[in-house]
Order: sequence, then C-alpha cells, then structure tokens
Amino acid sequence: MTEKSNNEHQKKTEDNSKNITAKTSGHKKQKRGEGANTVISIVKAVVYIIFVIVISVFVAAEIIKIGNDVFAFVKSDEIIEITIPENATTDDVAGILADNGVIKYPKIFSVYSKLRKDDGEYLAGTYSVSPMQNYDNLRDEFKPKAVSGTIDITIPEGYSTDEIINLFVEKGIGTKAGFVDVIENGDFDYWFIKELEEYGAREDRIYRLDGYLFPDTYQFYLASSEWTVINKLLRRFSQIFTTEYRDQCEVLGYTVDEMVTLASMIEKEAANPSDFFLVSSVFHNRLKAKWTFPKFESDATVVYAIAHETGERTIDLYYDTPYNTYQHEGFPPGPISNPSASAMLAALSPQESKYYFFISNDRQTYFTETKAEHERLIEQFKNDTVVQPPVDTDN
Repeated sequence: MTEKSNNEHQKKTEDNSKNITAKTSGHKKQKRGEGANTVISIVKAVVYIIFVIVISVFVAAEIIKIGNDVFAFVKSDEIIEITIPENATTDDVAGILADNGVIKYPKIFSVYSKLRKDDGEYLAGTYSVSPMQNYDNLRDEFKPKAVSGTIDITIPEGYSTDEIINLFVEKGIGTKAGFVDVIENGDFDYWFIKELEEYGAREDRIYRLDGYLFPDTYQFYLASSEWTVINKLLRRFSQIFTTEYRDQCEVLGYTVDEMVTLASMIEKEAANPSDFFLVSSVFHNRLKAKWTFPKFESDATVVYAIAHETGERTIDLYYDTPYNTYQHEGFPPGPISNPSASAMLAALSPQESKYYFFISNDRQTYFTETKAEHERLIEQFKNDTVVQPPVDTDN
C-alpha cells in the first residue's frame, strides 16, 4: 500500500472515531435531558396534589360552616328580636338575619329559599328568633300563616309528656310525630340538657325531655313549629330551676335529673300541694336508709309506664317495666311527669319527719312510720273507714 493510501485510510479511521464519539455523547445528553424532564414532571405532580388537597380542605371546611348555618347543627340558643318591614323580599330578610347575627350566609339563605320554592312573601312585624333555628324554621316564622291567630294554652302541673303533646295537637298546633322527634332529637342549648347528656340518660327512659317541659300558661301562634313550642317550655324551666336549685342538688348529693325525677313523683303522689314536703320527706328518708328501704315503692311510677304503653291509667304492681319501683331499686329511668315549681322546691327541701310510708286518696295523704301502720291504713282504705294517725310535724 502506498503512503498516500495509508494516509487516506488513517484519516477515514479518525473520522469514523469522531462520528462514533459524537453519537455517544448525543445519546448521553438525550438521556440526561429525559431524566431531568421526569424529575420536573414528578415535582409538578406533587405540587398539584398538595394544591388539590389544600383546596379540598378549605372547601370542605367552608361547606361544613355553610351546612351548620343552614341546618343549625351547633349554634347559639340566644333569643334575638328582629323587625321585618313591609314588602320585604327574601334578600331583605336574609340581610336582616345576617345583620343581627342570626345567620352568617345571607346569599346562601336566598339561594336555599329559591331551591325550596319559597314564595318570598313575609309578614311585617317584630319576631323573636334564635340562631338555633334552621333556615326553614326561620322562614316559617315570618309567614302570614304563622300569625293568623294566637291561642293561650295552659299546661296543668304534673302533666306527662304524652299529655302535653296531645294537648297541643288537639289545639291545632303541630303533630304528634313532629313533637316526638323534637323532644327526642331536637338541639337545645340549655345547661340542664347538656348535664343530662353528660351523665347519660338511661336507654330505657321513655322521653328524653321528660320533666323539663315546664307546666304554665303560654301564648302561641296557631302555626308555631314543634321546635318553637318545646323551646319555649324549656326556656321557662331554665327560668324556674335557678342556680340555687342547681347548687342544692349538689349539696344533697344528687344530679339535677334525679331531683327533677323525685319532684315528678311527689307531684303525682301527693293528694294536695300542701302534702308535697312530707311526701318528699318519705322519699328522702328511704334514700337515706337504702339498706332498709332500697325501693321507692311508688304507685305513680308504674301508672306512668302503663299509661304510656297502653293509654290506660291503671295500677298493676306486677307490671314488667323499668319504671316499676316496687320491683326495681332506686330512681326510675327518668321523670314521670313535668313537675311544678312547688314540687321541685319540695324535692330539694324536704320537711323533716320519721315517715317511711304514705297513702293517698283524692282528698288527703296519710303518713305512717311503720309497715304495720301502713298496712292497717290500706285495710281502712278498702273498708272506707280511714282514720289519719297523728301527723308529727315537729320532727
């Protein structure tokens, strides 16, 4: 091979080597570029996911706030007076409610009203409302039908919850199912209900709010909601059962619900209010001597359960119910009536006595210290020859 040929061959070999090196370098640069792009994509994906999560949390929190405002799950029970002017629109009403702190989202109130196909007609006037009322309850308060008429209703002292419900339904206010639902499930921000829930209402209790629907004379609009009615009764109870009463429960060593239960029994057992304090003394004496008198042996507790379950007011001391205080020791599952202020005072301030028994008719309550005296009175009742033993009021 000539020298020229050798030079040409060497040059071609060098050119080929350069081409191979260039291609290899290009592939490496391409791979590095692809790797960088992958990392950037992953970072972008992570940032996007974090962004979505953060936004979702904020959206969820806002939805919860709006839902609470619409349906009044957890809100204040403060009573607020507002005035609805003539020809007010739904937007006007929403603004008034928001300005007075009843609701937080006036625009949502307006949109929700449209979704509920509300006619947007409201009656001018001054109203007492509460943040605890949901949007539907609030709108209903301002409707013409809600003030088409009023009625005075007197709840007799010692009425049971069933009797109170029937009284309102008979007067044309609410429905039985509506009242039962509110009594069992309604949200009411009162300290005594919180305490009841804190200590735990017994599962075999007939009505959650037994004992707290205070008997009095009230005025209601004919189209008042069940929530409005029950809230008014509870608010009256909160006014009557003072902080002094609450403190006295602690002094005696009993819960408020136990003392309301005792007051409900006193209310139903005594023939007259004048007997309340001595009837209270009998129950308290038994509580102090549990080893001798572990049971209240109150006819009224059995009658309450039978009346609720059968509609009949009869006495059957063998009736199988947790409210049978002849069969079960201690307090019944809950109050058996809605007691008066006098009965509650008697429960908290019993008259001192040595009595452990009593028996009542429609006219009078008779008290005795011993079982033998009590049984003798029962026989006299049967023969209608009752002679009241001397009542010792000095002990």
